[in-house]
Amino acid sequence: MMLALETATSACSVALSHGAKVYFRYSEETRSHSQLAMRMIDAVLTEAGSDIGHIDSLGVTVGPGSFTGLRIGFAIVQGLAFAMDLPVAAVSTLEALVTTYRRGHAESGESLYVAVLDARMEQFAVGVYRWNGKKLIVDKDDCLMSADAVHQLIDELRPTAVIGETEKLLSLRLGKIELRSIEMLDVYPHALDVHELARARHQSGLSVSIDDIELRYLRGSEAWTKRTKRIGIAKHG
Repeated sequence: MMLALETATSACSVALSHGAKVYFRYSEETRSHSQLAMRMIDAVLTEAGSDIGHIDSLGVTVGPGSFTGLRIGFAIVQGLAFAMDLPVAAVSTLEALVTTYRRGHAESGESLYVAVLDARMEQFAVGVYRWNGKKLIVDKDDCLMSADAVHQLIDELRPTAVIGETEKLLSLRLGKIELRSIEMLDVYPHALDVHELARARHQSGLSVSIDDIELRYLRGSEAWTKRTKRIGIAKHG
């Protein structure tokens, strides 16, 4: 069984595979992700008719995202990984976001997506991902950009869709993007898609020890008082 968690955004979700089935819970309730995630894990284990001792691998988003949210998901996965010596697949929050969007909006042919998450102070975590007709590849590594720079990037790339926390982005420069035929959609990543991305990493031998994981806040070490050890999120393509 593989358990995947997504707590890096305002949404909270978990997904558990057991045999051919995947069980999940998802919520955008404004409550503590730590309490909500643990209840969700209990719920999917109960639905699967299994227990935590049968989990053999883990997946989790490692950023960018909310500092507190990222720490919650990481702490849960860290506890399970240490207790049961389990491998972990680290997933970019923005890659998961694009994968969630594509699950319901899979365009045919090549498509380009700009994923954005509000990083406060008129800055955004941004990733650019391209669907080449067969798989999703990184077109621009996840990075931190000002609102103006994100708008300029969108103007230059003219992507198929801009997804994530787009309402805040539009509010900082209202009008220019809205006049063009680019889909702007608020989306949060879902643990179902974290699960699929993590499973692919496990199958490709890209899972790691929890000791080797670093959360990707993008703001730099001076913005946080806590740091974790180093990991490179695999770039596919």
